[in-house]
Amino acid sequence: MKILISHISDDIRFFDFTSEKDDFDIPELADDVRLHVSAFRSSGTIHCKGIVYTAFHLQCDRCLDSYRMDIEESLEVLFTADPEAEMTEEQLVLLGSHDVEIDLKPFVRETLLLGLPFKKLCSTACKGLCVRCGANLNHESCSCKHDERDPRWEKLNELKKTLESAEE
Repeated sequence: MKILISHISDDIRFFDFTSEKDDFDIPELADDVRLHVSAFRSSGTIHCKGIVYTAFHLQCDRCLDSYRMDIEESLEVLFTADPEAEMTEEQLVLLGSHDVEIDLKPFVRETLLLGLPFKKLCSTACKGLCVRCGANLNHESCSCKHDERDPRWEKLNELKKTLESAEE
């Protein structure tokens, strides 16, 4: 996922890359990683903007089922060789005078890591597992009684009933 700096001009050029999933050291990757990127030079700055395509193989946090999640994340990085350039941009990378190419792989990896969901759910309607018998409630129903109350809360329930009767 390297682009020779000499191949980037004022005109927009498009590049397509594919890398094996093992190159990124992200265990959740299910497919190879594809990058479609455009690059152009403007006022001494190289603008790279693209989309990263791949899929993750994840395990649901509620029901523990495995599922596949397709990823399409945007990527934008600016490169400059001017050490006096304002570093206000989050993705502004300073190039050395000896650099002949730019490597987008670290930025693609960062984009993928940021694309991993914090809460992994196979669907928003996932019912999860029964806390008593462990049955996956998405696939089967369980015969556990869920009306039983924890005896530690009984005194609080009595207080609630007393307050409710006092209000009437």
